[in-house]
Amino acid sequence: MWNRAEMKDIDLILDDCLDRLNRGETVEDCLGVYPQQADELRPMLLAAVRARKATVFTPGEEAKAGARRRFNLARAERAGKNERPFFSRLAYWLVALAATAAVVVVLAVLGYSALQPRLSPYVPVASPEGNFVFLLSDAVNAIGDFESLDITIDKVGLLTDSGWIEFVPEVRTVDLTLLPGEKTQAIWRGDMPEGKYSKVFIYVSAVRGVLKSNSQTVDVKLPGHKMQINHDFSVSAGSITSFTFDLTVTATGNPKHGLNYKLSPQLDQSGASSTPD
Repeated sequence: MWNRAEMKDIDLILDDCLDRLNRGETVEDCLGVYPQQADELRPMLLAAVRARKATVFTPGEEAKAGARRRFNLARAERAGKNERPFFSRLAYWLVALAATAAVVVVLAVLGYSALQPRLSPYVPVASPEGNFVFLLSDAVNAIGDFESLDITIDKVGLLTDSGWIEFVPEVRTVDLTLLPGEKTQAIWRGDMPEGKYSKVFIYVSAVRGVLKSNSQTVDVKLPGHKMQINHDFSVSAGSITSFTFDLTVTATGNPKHGLNYKLSPQLDQSGASSTPD
């Protein structure tokens, strides 16, 4: 049996695998990325593939967004119940695939409501006067090799005592070559609930690096298309909490035969600070 923290990590892994399936990857591709969780993931991913094959209708973005809102509202109304992350994520994904089946899927999920955890119903509100600022920075390692290194972030996830909160940054694409050392760029400011936070995820859809030496585009690896930092911080009334997510690009291999580049979080230089409002 998993403990609570492991269940939340498995929930995120399943979320990533469902996204991969939606992009055209196979079940085996996903299991290869997460071999330690393969036994738990395989039956859920096979079920998701079968459900997708049975769905011939492809909804538009507006329909999918509406289905997500209805599903989240239903979960919020069931707040306080003990939830099971796998069914929560799987149902969410199926609703996005088939908006016409949204009601059926929601009812099926609510049938498991005695087993399912609550995700926070709080919806972050972007505001120039908000109490929380999210910033990016770049620790100097191999960034000097790049003419530009653009990272595109789809969403940011924060883990609170009551569940996950996600928001879409206002500035989604950032050139890390402009943010070496102490330089930072705010990509979102808004209102967050007061309380304690323990994890920060950023979900990345694209990384594009151009080398100084030859102006050629180079592959910069980012396993799983997301990065995580475990860091305890608090958001409180009367102050502004700024969280800096520090990234770094490192190089391995022999320069004569071509270097390999990897993007990863820089734990030591990431963290939160608070200033009076």
